[in-house]
Amino acid sequence: MNAVLEVTETLQQAARRLSAPALRDGFKPEALHVYTNPNGAPIYWRIRAKHPDGRKWVRPMHRAEAGAFVMGEPPFAPGVKPLYRLHDLALHPDAVVIVTEGEKAADALAKISMHATTSGAADSCAGADWQPLVGRTVVIWPDADEPGAKYAQAVVDKLQGIAAEVRVIDVARLNLPPKGDAVEWIEAHPDATADDVLALSVVQDETPADAWPQPHPLVAQIASEPYPLDALPPRILAAVNEVRSFAQAPVALVASAALSAVSVAVQGLYDIKRADRLTGPCSLFMLTIAESGERKTTADGFFTAALREYETEQADVAKPGIKAFKADHAAWEAEKSGQQDAIRSASKSGKTTGDLTASLRILVNDEPQPPRVPRLLYSDATPEALTWGLSKTWPSAAVISSEAGGVFGSHGMGAESMTRNLSILNQLWDGRDLVFDRRKENGSFAVRGARLTMSLQTQDITLRQFFERTAGLARGSGFLARFLVAWPESTQGTRLYKEPPTSWPALASFNTRMAAILRTAAPIDQDGTLQPVMLGLTPEAKAAWVQFHDAIETELGAGGELSDVKDVASKTADNAARLALLFHIFEGGTGAVSAEAFTGASRVVAWHLNEARRFLGEFAMSPELAEAARLDGWLLAYCRQNQAQEIGRRDAQQYGPLRDGAQLDAVLRELETLGRVRLTKQGKRHIITLNPALLRFATATPAALATHADRSGATVATAATVAVANGGTT
Repeated sequence: MNAVLEVTETLQQAARRLSAPALRDGFKPEALHVYTNPNGAPIYWRIRAKHPDGRKWVRPMHRAEAGAFVMGEPPFAPGVKPLYRLHDLALHPDAVVIVTEGEKAADALAKISMHATTSGAADSCAGADWQPLVGRTVVIWPDADEPGAKYAQAVVDKLQGIAAEVRVIDVARLNLPPKGDAVEWIEAHPDATADDVLALSVVQDETPADAWPQPHPLVAQIASEPYPLDALPPRILAAVNEVRSFAQAPVALVASAALSAVSVAVQGLYDIKRADRLTGPCSLFMLTIAESGERKTTADGFFTAALREYETEQADVAKPGIKAFKADHAAWEAEKSGQQDAIRSASKSGKTTGDLTASLRILVNDEPQPPRVPRLLYSDATPEALTWGLSKTWPSAAVISSEAGGVFGSHGMGAESMTRNLSILNQLWDGRDLVFDRRKENGSFAVRGARLTMSLQTQDITLRQFFERTAGLARGSGFLARFLVAWPESTQGTRLYKEPPTSWPALASFNTRMAAILRTAAPIDQDGTLQPVMLGLTPEAKAAWVQFHDAIETELGAGGELSDVKDVASKTADNAARLALLFHIFEGGTGAVSAEAFTGASRVVAWHLNEARRFLGEFAMSPELAEAARLDGWLLAYCRQNQAQEIGRRDAQQYGPLRDGAQLDAVLRELETLGRVRLTKQGKRHIITLNPALLRFATATPAALATHADRSGATVATAATVAVANGGTT
């Protein structure tokens, strides 16, 4: 095979070349089946051809290391050969799976919206990896012959202890021809649907006698809701959609990046007045809980382009002033040194120094100050460095980080400084003044009128460790309550390559508006303090805000739907007003904030409140249930790491989070009651076996395992509804 052929030969050409002997014998090409991994990447192919006399010719082919297509399967270890259509099974993790004998039948079922797979021919069951069917409901459709019946039984045996439920279609009742399968049945029933297939008679309930029950959740999980994209103002919405289409990042992550950038641009210009004595900044604190690699840095790069360009431009503009300052300060230092020398000389000579001291005092008060050069963006600055920058460099800034583990795990968040630094960040969100008394370094300084945006992404486990380390302080201090939380589903594994678009009209419009806002002169007084313009709400917006506020407030008491997240919920109306101001200004509004802006903002903030409830639900557990969650999470992690389904009780006590034997037994009994584990005895050894359905859904978060819990989002939906009563929809 020459190199050109290896590179340029298409799949179809390769299949024809490899099947040429069969084609010369009269076989006709019928299909080219592709076996993929769960992400959709091809592993190998099966060439299918059929002779007019009914004979079949099916052969595998794969791409060799050199790049050429060759006959045969790739080398698979025993029991790890992939099932067919894994990408479809991965995309529909809760769907019923139909197992057929052969790819042609699986493809026929897929055409009527079924989710089907196969290990291949009738003798292929033993070599296949059936783990993708862990915890799933499986229906087996055998061929109408003896090999088909044997294949079905082999699959039933393989799925014992793996699938949640297994049924076998009674093909004897389908009036199929000999060796007939799903293909012939569908041909005879051209209008058949997926529901018709699932209604077919089965031989018997083949669920194993020791089948597992559906596991109950440890906590009532709050269902995730679609991000309310249509609540965003048109220019922001268009830019978010454009960036999301290319970056293929979670929509909430992209939208949060856009809103954070708008917050940075606007926060130094305007404050929001909700009512008399209820005033404050429009700055946002945003927190996305996601794994590394979700492309927050990419999204931030798109939406902060205008901010970075502004920083660069202002740095260039300030260069002459900085040079002049250095010269003036050097002259001032020389003059001060001369004055000090004169005082020392007079003192040694016994002369009076009153006039010289007064002159030095005046000189010190007239020390040249460096020009203020806007620095808007920080990544992982400590609270100390951040406050110094806000005081001495520029009073409006943002901490934007896609790896906020450096923020939550920094030495600034150590045990000794935790309380102080959380308080600093809380007060910056509030817009309060701060005074720092120091004996060393640069002396005391104050932060007055500063504005701060935070846009952080951190991993689930990092945030949980932060909560544990703070021993409740992160929530008790109100730090987390100030954030708009997002906990989006990952898009990793679905982001197939895309060429960048040749133009970005929506993003260009977004950045143009950002640049226009940034060109507005910052209202900074001679002391470097921001004096933002105060904007109120129109009467209609004020009425909507009151309704929104009261709908939340009524659910904060004991037994209320928001009682377990009252810290977050109590800040939600404030955040809604802040976001409304950002929407209003970004869309070119003037004067009081409109009801339309508040309507959209309230829906976005209500969505974030629901996300906070989803993530924080576990932290409202009783101590007993919290212990169960700790053990449950450890058992899942152990089994994932060791590719096992069981562990000895003694090992769980020795290495797990619960060392007290009586406590461990009590918690295990609770988990067994919930159908999450099974306790058995093998000789003298006590065994803990996990429900296989949990291993399929396992994540680092025990609360996330409650995938079948009832939805409980009525209050958040109500809050959004009252806020859009003037024309919006939820």
